[in-house]
Amino acid sequence: MEKRKWLWKRKSSEKGSGETESSDEQDTTKESPDHHHEQSSKVTSNSASTDDEVQESLKCLTAKLSAALVNVSAKEDLVKQHAKVAEEAVAGWEKAENEVVTLKQQLEVAEQQNVQLDGALKECVRQLRNAKDEQEQRIVEAILEKNMEWESSRGALEKELAELRLKAEVSEPVYPLSADHDTLQKLSLLEKENENLKLQLLSRTKELEVRTIERDLSTQTAETASKQQLESIKKLAKLEVEYRILQAQSRKSSTDSRSESGEQLKRGECDPSGSDRWVSALISELDQFKNDESLSKNTSAVTVEIDIMDDFLEMERLASSLAESKKEAADESAAANGEDASAAESQIMIQRVEKLEQKLETIEAEKIKLEGALHDTQDALKTSQFQLKDAEIRLEVLRKELDEANDSKKSLEFQLFGMEVEAQKVSASADSLKLEFGSEPCSWCEDTKQKCLESVNERKRKSDDVELNHPPGSCSSDKPKVKQEDLAVTATSKLAECQKTIASLGRQLQSLATLEDFLTDARNLQASSSRGVGLWKTHYDETFNHKLDSDPMGISDQISTHSMNGNYDESPASSSSSNSSTNHVSNSRGRNGFGKLFSRSKDRTQS
Repeated sequence: MEKRKWLWKRKSSEKGSGETESSDEQDTTKESPDHHHEQSSKVTSNSASTDDEVQESLKCLTAKLSAALVNVSAKEDLVKQHAKVAEEAVAGWEKAENEVVTLKQQLEVAEQQNVQLDGALKECVRQLRNAKDEQEQRIVEAILEKNMEWESSRGALEKELAELRLKAEVSEPVYPLSADHDTLQKLSLLEKENENLKLQLLSRTKELEVRTIERDLSTQTAETASKQQLESIKKLAKLEVEYRILQAQSRKSSTDSRSESGEQLKRGECDPSGSDRWVSALISELDQFKNDESLSKNTSAVTVEIDIMDDFLEMERLASSLAESKKEAADESAAANGEDASAAESQIMIQRVEKLEQKLETIEAEKIKLEGALHDTQDALKTSQFQLKDAEIRLEVLRKELDEANDSKKSLEFQLFGMEVEAQKVSASADSLKLEFGSEPCSWCEDTKQKCLESVNERKRKSDDVELNHPPGSCSSDKPKVKQEDLAVTATSKLAECQKTIASLGRQLQSLATLEDFLTDARNLQASSSRGVGLWKTHYDETFNHKLDSDPMGISDQISTHSMNGNYDESPASSSSSNSSTNHVSNSRGRNGFGKLFSRSKDRTQS
């Protein structure tokens, strides 16, 4: 504007000097022709009309620039709002990442607990196996000892029978015929005793067979229990494998692309059901194992009670047989009081009976020992049952932890879905901004370029016409030349201003293009949940329209301020430079904010 004032002053001074010169020339040259005056009046009228046109074009351009500045300021406000929304989305994303880290730590703690519980289970199983092996070894050793003792007792009894037979054969010729009747009675008694002893041996052998069968059954039940335990351990291993698979899927769900989030949700919903089914199947099989153990306990208790009843019956039989043998010995002693040989033989038989009683006592003591061993085995079984109960409790705790992990996984997936919806909202807002900025500024810039070029061409044409109409030696031709130069300077300044505004708008469009590229990448990553975009667009348009309806004076105030700043006292170059600087600052801020978000999204996709 200062240049314009100086140019106008220069024009006025030149006009004054020209008027003085023209007055002098009129005094000196009063005899000039009339056609020269007519040409000078035409030139002055043409210059005045060109000045009016230039001023009108300047006014139109300033009005358009003010309108463009108002639009740019409004759109900058929108960009700032979207930048704030993007920053809030980034903050929410960081919160979700922190929650994911905490949940990962919890999962690691749960894995450590699972490892500890697995070690405890393995130790319990090892202890159970060792106890079973020791019990089997004790049972086998006791059976072998009993067999050896029975064989030794049987051999001793057979030897005694052979000795008695030899003595009977030897005593037959020695005794007279009168004593044959007594010896026959003694032999019959001895044969009865031998038969009784044989019956006892047969009963004891049958008892041993029954006990061996019972022990075989107990070993079979123990083997079945061990097999069931091995099956339960295998199923626990399967559960551990499935639990690790679920953990891997939860880790993959946080790193996979957003386009596959719906499928992962379906898989996540299917996998926990499968794991719950496996857990329920394992619990049912543990219940069956408990029932089998209770049945085996009941059968073992019934067999123990049967053994005790058989032992009582055998003791009663032995007592009755001993009483009968004592009675028979007393009868024999009473019948053979007169005979010393018969008394000695009766004493020998009594001693044998006492030995047999001692053997029975030893057998009873061994039986008591075996009962103690059975009690020990029962105690070991009880301890194993308690250990199994502890293992079941641990399995329940693990199942609860799995349920908690599944719940946390679902919550994280829901949060990720929310973040994806927010990112899609930002992309939709960027698309709307692109649509708004893509059509208007470029067309306006092209229009301003064309108008400026047309004005320059018109001025050149006018200057050429003036030069053709006036010769170079005339003094009046200097005035339009100066005016044309001034107009050319103003036109070039306006062209420079227009180019600056076009460059600033191009920068803004480039920043919006980078933002659009980022949002297209985010949209490609988040294509699975694109249904909420339309609802968000309608909501955003309604809120923006509501803001415009509620505060229409804000935009009018901005327009008035821009028009006040665009007076002729202030140069348009300075206003355009200030606007370009503000636009550059806002664009740099938007680029920095969205660059951070874009780098984070890239890091996540790469990880």
